Amino acid sequence: MDDPAESARQHFFEGVRLYEAGDPAAAAQQFETALVLVPGRVSVMVNLAAARLNLDQPEPALALLEAVLAVEPQHLDAWCHRGTACNDLGRHAEALASFDQALLLDAAHGPARYHRALTLNRLGRHDQALAALDKLLQDAPEHSLAWMLHGQTLQMLGRHTEAQPAYRQALVLDPGLGTAWSHLGHLLNDLGQPDQAAQAFERAAATGTEPAMNRYFLAALTGRDAPAATPQAYVRALFDSYADGFDKHLVEALQYRAHEAVVQAARGALPATPVDAALDLGCGTGLCGPLLRPLARQLTGVDLSPTMLARAGERSVYDTLVQADIADHLQHAAAQQQTLVVAADVFIYVGALDAVFAGVRHALQPGGVFAFSVETADGEHGIQLRRSFRYAHSERYLRGLATAWGFEWVAAQPAMLREEQRQGIAGLIVCLRAPRA
Repeated sequence: MDDPAESARQHFFEGVRLYEAGDPAAAAQQFETALVLVPGRVSVMVNLAAARLNLDQPEPALALLEAVLAVEPQHLDAWCHRGTACNDLGRHAEALASFDQALLLDAAHGPARYHRALTLNRLGRHDQALAALDKLLQDAPEHSLAWMLHGQTLQMLGRHTEAQPAYRQALVLDPGLGTAWSHLGHLLNDLGQPDQAAQAFERAAATGTEPAMNRYFLAALTGRDAPAATPQAYVRALFDSYADGFDKHLVEALQYRAHEAVVQAARGALPATPVDAALDLGCGTGLCGPLLRPLARQLTGVDLSPTMLARAGERSVYDTLVQADIADHLQHAAAQQQTLVVAADVFIYVGALDAVFAGVRHALQPGGVFAFSVETADGEHGIQLRRSFRYAHSERYLRGLATAWGFEWVAAQPAMLREEQRQGIAGLIVCLRAPRA
């Protein structure tokens, strides 16, 4: 009869091999089998937690790590993995406490020091993160990821010029660090050096790191090979990281008013309120929500970012919030259910609007209203991907889509949507109506 302990050992080492070969899913299966044969083995549980984290499964990983620490509270790797799991779950204060505990066990532990600095940034404690990184890099000047995080931290502190040498040092140490090339590209673009920024994005794409995203950035700077839409991963990452403080920055710092203008245009086109149902496409943190609530008996918000949706939920004005791509949601929505559909400052991340117009036409009741904002494209462009990594659209393009999908053109009002580097961003507030029955 096979020895269960020996069989568990073989599954464990096979799991380690698979994990190191870049197959965490297969590794997790091996670790799980090992635990069935010999339950409670700490080394297996810790490795299974690491695999779960790699598979973006922080909750089951955290449960495993809590079990480990209940029996081995001095387990350094378990504390580090616990910090990562808490960060992934948005529980940054708990993550910081976990990394602090790891450093009590080993004050020189490089991964714990690095992830502690990363967590301080997530908590908005950028000065402390920078100080921690300075000490780490004194002890480990070859730490390329720490140099990259050093550059990011300097940018968070508004010290953009100082960030460039940090990114370049990271790339001296690891020329294949695609994320650092991408960060450098964004920094150079912000510093008014688009040609050098394009070269950095080209290098980022060449490393194989998020090639679609980096080709999108490259297209925005060169005007060549622009994709039909912004990569969803970019939109989600952008707004997941931007949710805290989003409203204050957008409304106060950037003087954003598009949401007010869109809802005002919609209100003016509706014959009477409240209507049966309204749909807020790309609702974000729900800036439109309080303005739309008096206009509709049922209000639904849709957004790609779960973090933004969580902020929208805190307003307690939406009846339903849905995490989805807006075109996908519209495609699968019930036909002729909505009386009003709005999209404020959303199409700057969509590009080609054919699928959205088709979906709205499907979702709107006869006579229903569709109100939205766009940035105004330059010259003869129908759709233009700009250096800001946002799309702009022309009125001619929008009128063509409206005609193609049978919308009545109600109005198009020029507006300043927001400010960028103290310059107003010109746009249009457009209002359409679905054909009456």
